[in-house]
Amino acid sequence: MIGGVRAGLAEYGFVDGQNLTIIYRAAEGQPDRLPPMAADLVVARVSAILATGGPLPTRAAKAATTTIPIVFAYGGDPVADGLVASINRPGGNVTGATFIGASLTAKRLEIMRELVPQATDAALLVNPRNTLAKGQAEDGLAAARTLGLRLHVLNASNAAEMDEAFATMERLKVALAMVGVDPTFGITLRDQIVALGLRYRIPTMSESTSRGRVAGDGLIGYGPVLQDTWRQAGGYVGRILKGTKPSELPILQPTRFELVINLRTARALGLDVPPRLLAIADDIVE
Repeated sequence: MIGGVRAGLAEYGFVDGQNLTIIYRAAEGQPDRLPPMAADLVVARVSAILATGGPLPTRAAKAATTTIPIVFAYGGDPVADGLVASINRPGGNVTGATFIGASLTAKRLEIMRELVPQATDAALLVNPRNTLAKGQAEDGLAAARTLGLRLHVLNASNAAEMDEAFATMERLKVALAMVGVDPTFGITLRDQIVALGLRYRIPTMSESTSRGRVAGDGLIGYGPVLQDTWRQAGGYVGRILKGTKPSELPILQPTRFELVINLRTARALGLDVPPRLLAIADDIVE
């Protein structure tokens, strides 16, 4: 992530340690730490705040200041999450870049059906605390009907619920699973999801295509090139430092997408990846 942010800043002439100082803060999965951290940054009179990891960091920063520019980078809908007024005219002191990963639910299900053509039952994991959960479930159910699949939408927001979700998949004889867009899934529960998929031998598609994540024994991922979003967010910070107002910068959305397949994990699950998927994959982990 930070490499992409630095690259975006460099496009506008800003280099950490030379003409810019980056102050890092991390809540480490504890959202109650966000408000005091945001308040500290306001007291420090920073020139801009870059918030990542879901809508909560941006909300905390937005609650702490109406004057310091805030740039977000995450995979949700910033309008539905109440961060900005609209995509083209964000208004106020907040703007940023979104992965828009949630809108790819149908495409991901199509890919998984091609990977496991004999599947009759599939699962979609969503975090009910996320504003994207309802939309992802609706998109998934509609796509499943088109593909002739029974889709079971399962809720999970913590490790214990994730354990229960995979146990439920086993009882339902689910043949494939998709991980919904949620920072908790992509960061906090990522390794657990990978381990459970292997334990129950359920082919599982991640919501992120960060190649490092898929290489970490995840099976398959399809989505925006995350590094592009980090670079775009860094570039927006650079533009703001040059004098552009956040309200003048529309929300950026991805233009490049990638498919990543881990053949090592596919073999562990006893899957033969179809030649067509291998041919169109942007990266294959051996």
